[in-house]
Amino acid sequence: SIMKVCVLASGSKGNCCYIESNNTKILIDIGINCTNVETKLKQINVDPSEIEGIFITHTHTDHTDGLKVFTKKYNTKVYLTEKMYEDINKHINNYEIIGQELNLNDIKIITVKTSHDTSDSNGYIVESNELMIGIKNNI
Repeated sequence: SIMKVCVLASGSKGNCCYIESNNTKILIDIGINCTNVETKLKQINVDPSEIEGIFITHTHTDHTDGLKVFTKKYNTKVYLTEKMYEDINKHINNYEIIGQELNLNDIKIITVKTSHDTSDSNGYIVESNELMIGIKNNI
């Protein structure tokens, strides 16, 4: 059993983290443009169409910049809170409101409420096959 983690971008210019378990590929945030995301995923031999979910920590543009174009192109499901959806609903059609936890194939995502200067913000703990990683993107 494996869990791969690759930070595709981090900092005020954009945040995006790729996580892969045995059979699930997700992104936490997508704060860089679609072309940039595609390039970075291809550099690690990941087909962008295989991303099964994008989990949003909060709605600042350095965490959501590529959301509209990427989801339009690949119809990737976006996981976010009700308040986050209200902030950016004009951008997404395929979404799910996330509660305290959710299972996606062989991974479990646990939501951790964080404090940030937005209407809502989450950290995420990703669990798979006894492995666990926590992502808290409050920049």
